Amino acid sequence: MNTEFQINEKMVNDILVIELAGDLDALVAPKIKEVIGGYIDSDVFKLVINFKRVTHINSLVMGILRGKLRDVREKNGDIKIAEMNEHITELFEMIGLDELFEIFDSEKKAVKAFK
Repeated sequence: MNTEFQINEKMVNDILVIELAGDLDALVAPKIKEVIGGYIDSDVFKLVINFKRVTHINSLVMGILRGKLRDVREKNGDIKIAEMNEHITELFEMIGLDELFEIFDSEKKAVKAFK
C-alpha cells in the first residue's frame, strides 16, 4: 500500500474538494495547514475533505482540521468529511471529531450537503 502523502484540490462550483492520500503525520501537517489556510484566506469557506486514500492520521493533523473548522464556521462556512476508512473513523470517534464534523460516505453526498 502506498503511504506517500499527496494532496489534490479541485473546485466543484463554490466548494473546494481536497483529496488527501497517504499518512497524515507531523511531517505533512504544515502542508495541510498551509493549503487549507490559503483557501480560507482567499475567501473559500465551503470545503470537503476526501479521506478515501488516507492510510493514517495523527493527532496533530486532527487538531489542525479542528482549528480550520472553527475558522470557516466563524465565516459561516463548513468543512465536511468524505469517504473515511474504518480506522480513520474510529480515530475520529475516539476523540469526538465525529461530533464536530459532518461525515459522508461519498464525496458527492458531502458536496450536495452544502446546497
